[in-house]
Amino acid sequence: MTALTPDSARQFILDNTALMAPPHVPEILLHLADEAHDLWQRTEDELVEIGLPPPFWAFAWAGGQGLARYVIDHPAMVRGKRVLDFASGSGLVAIAAAKAGAAAVTAADIDPFCATAVRL
Repeated sequence: MTALTPDSARQFILDNTALMAPPHVPEILLHLADEAHDLWQRTEDELVEIGLPPPFWAFAWAGGQGLARYVIDHPAMVRGKRVLDFASGSGLVAIAAAKAGAAAVTAADIDPFCATAVRL
């Protein structure tokens, strides 16, 4: 991989993750790393040439799971509202907000893999 394209990002994600539900938000399926070290090391090795960051998008972090769980359990907090999931990573909270009835949801992150991971 020498340059990141939408297709190469998509293929990298599909090759290095599994579709699974985070433990505290089983209603949502994400492409997540099932072996953190292997993906982390592979990303470091393969993507260092183009200066991409570690794959934060490949993990459902505890804080995101907690917030996503809250949003799903309390949909009135976001229903009909515009939601910004800043530093979205896997997009877990953005997806939860959309499922809970938010009028519009934006998942924002500086990692170029994030947008691809969220779309998958």
